[in-house]
Amino acid sequence: MNYDASQIKLKNIPDLEQLEDGKCCRTYVYCFTNPLPEQNVIDQIANSLEKRFTLSKEVYEIPEDVEICASIFIERLQDNEARVRVLTNQPEEDCVYIFGAHALPRKIEERFGMVQSIQGQQREA
Repeated sequence: MNYDASQIKLKNIPDLEQLEDGKCCRTYVYCFTNPLPEQNVIDQIANSLEKRFTLSKEVYEIPEDVEICASIFIERLQDNEARVRVLTNQPEEDCVYIFGAHALPRKIEERFGMVQSIQGQQREA
């Protein structure tokens, strides 16, 4: 099989932000095909999307197991648009990045309906 540059697909992944309180954050803008519920309902759903990861001392060769919590905050911007923030209590690890970029969009679609775009790119990308 031959490859050429036309097959490369760039993804618009937001930069990792280092917050003043030591937490790390990536902020995505999601556009949905249908209207979102009120903010209080969104907050309840966002809390249920929190994910915890354990970095094993044996696997990572660290003194003790480390737990990383990825908290999700979703802010309704318009009827069908929301700002989705993934915050971690420690510097972001690969597991959190993969969760935010791949698993979280599917979980959000299960709760809010079809995502039309993320960061201005069509969902299929």
